[in-house]
Amino acid sequence: MTVKLFLESDNTVVISCSQCNKTKNLDAKRIKGTRIKAKCSCGHISTFQLEKRRHYRKETDLRGSYRVMPSGTTPPDSGMMTVVNLSRNGVRLKFNTFPALNIGDVVSIQFNLDDRNHSLVNRDVVVQNVDGPYVGARFHRSSNMDNVIGFYLFK
Repeated sequence: MTVKLFLESDNTVVISCSQCNKTKNLDAKRIKGTRIKAKCSCGHISTFQLEKRRHYRKETDLRGSYRVMPSGTTPPDSGMMTVVNLSRNGVRLKFNTFPALNIGDVVSIQFNLDDRNHSLVNRDVVVQNVDGPYVGARFHRSSNMDNVIGFYLFK
């Protein structure tokens, strides 16, 4: 079984043996890649996945719509998209018909969470990376929706 590890504020990770519960702090700077195999003094070998993101990212399949905010280089565009993962800071989107986007473009997105209230999320995001039909984006400004998204992520 692979266990996810998240970075602590001091750039370390804590690994724990699932057999004997011994723990050890590791300096994340010394870890190459994202998969770690560690052998405990009890002889048990554990596999870990290092998550270098600051916040937990939840895999989702939330359908919604988007509207590209016009800029000097990007014409206005709108259509349907899917939120494929969500974190407190941003989203990864998959577009049905891929719009012309550049890093730094602002896109207004709207989708419903699959929580009990089907909470409507209406946020502006800034494009951080473009990869085929997928776009990684961070939330443009803080909003009262931040708490709703935060509660959703930890359910």
